[in-house]
Amino acid sequence: MPSDDRKGQLYYFRVPDNWTKEEKLAFLSAHALKDVEWRRLRPNRKHTWLVSDTEAEFESHTPIGSKEAKRAKNDQVETIFKTYSNGVKTNRDAYVYDYDSDSLAARMCQFAEAYNAEVDRYKRQTPKPKNIDDFVDYNKVKWSDSLKQKLRRGNYAEYKPDRIRTSLYRPFTKKHLFFDRTLCEVVYRQPYFFPNELAEAENTVIWYKVGSAWPQFALMANQIPDHLPQGGSQCFPFYTYDEEGGGRKENITDWALKQFRGRYGDAAISKWDIFYYVYGMLHHRGWRSRYAADLKRQLPRIPFAPDFRAFRQAGETLAGLHLGYETAERYELDWQVTRKPISYRVDRMLPKNKRKSEAGYTVYGSLKVNGSLTLHDIPERAFAYRLGNRAALDWIVDQYRIKTDKRSGIVHNPKGWSDDEQYILKLIERVVWVSLRTVETVGELEKNPFGA
Repeated sequence: MPSDDRKGQLYYFRVPDNWTKEEKLAFLSAHALKDVEWRRLRPNRKHTWLVSDTEAEFESHTPIGSKEAKRAKNDQVETIFKTYSNGVKTNRDAYVYDYDSDSLAARMCQFAEAYNAEVDRYKRQTPKPKNIDDFVDYNKVKWSDSLKQKLRRGNYAEYKPDRIRTSLYRPFTKKHLFFDRTLCEVVYRQPYFFPNELAEAENTVIWYKVGSAWPQFALMANQIPDHLPQGGSQCFPFYTYDEEGGGRKENITDWALKQFRGRYGDAAISKWDIFYYVYGMLHHRGWRSRYAADLKRQLPRIPFAPDFRAFRQAGETLAGLHLGYETAERYELDWQVTRKPISYRVDRMLPKNKRKSEAGYTVYGSLKVNGSLTLHDIPERAFAYRLGNRAALDWIVDQYRIKTDKRSGIVHNPKGWSDDEQYILKLIERVVWVSLRTVETVGELEKNPFGA
């Protein structure tokens, strides 16, 4: 530990990010604090104390977006994207999301009526209650701070069928969402990215996981994305609209177009080229590794790679894979029937024979679907496609299972998403194929340096 003559100063020592609690405690037991190689911290101009060694280099690259650009009244901003937004934050996922659209419609009709009854009861109350928490009925409504404020303002909820929309709830997991400003906690700017289903046919966003709890990842989406737990997400759309679906505008700035064309001496570079280039860069593990500490605290900054076209092509290939995962080719797994009659029902899939790969993440070769069916021969390489703290396949296993919300008793059953009883099993094979192609594409991309 630093000596007394260094009081009033901050010192820091970092152990590897992937250490477990046990490993950290073992390190503390084995080392006296005075023997640790402490590093003195000095704040930067933003008053950040834990500054990375690559901060100056990182900030020399082109910002993907900024709060200042979002607030600007005109388009004269020096970022790649003019605007961006969080994914939808509901604070009541069990209520406003569902695999089954009919179940969601019935539930939201009831929820809106129960909430509106509380608004009416509040309006009749004289004098108004000082503590709203003691007033509201928690038996029929899942309350949040925002919904209580709407109650105080006398805002009513309204069920409309066209507010049931498709959402990318988790990576490679779609659900129906009741997309409504009143009953969702915050919709942010998503109504300007996906105002209607027609916008889904032409618009795409780069859905980027932020925060430090999970490793960052990017995934292309053409439906309303969720906020995501553990830090949230930010979405960078190609187009923006007004809330009625008109007024379509490109969201890549003219400034960015000029920068890229000037840098590469290529007047043929388009805004779609830049969009795909950014998506490719966000998948380059060398870039992500070098700036890992910076990316925990701020939005990505995009360097000019020597080979623009390599990153642009990789980005377009990855976008096609990730947007089209539901219709992708299927990697043929071994469907072993362990009991007849065979069932394709999925309550909860169980990975079999888990082990650690040389890269340090968990892999498994088999997946028990139910008592009558197990999928075998899952290739280990598929697990190398990581989205945060999970492989793409792990997201499917985690999300496609029957879940019961403890508080409300609401049951979410993934079989409600499709009439095809084998949809989930086919999805597994498709996501395995997409994972392998992603790993292959990223591997080829990483033969190219990300910076000059």
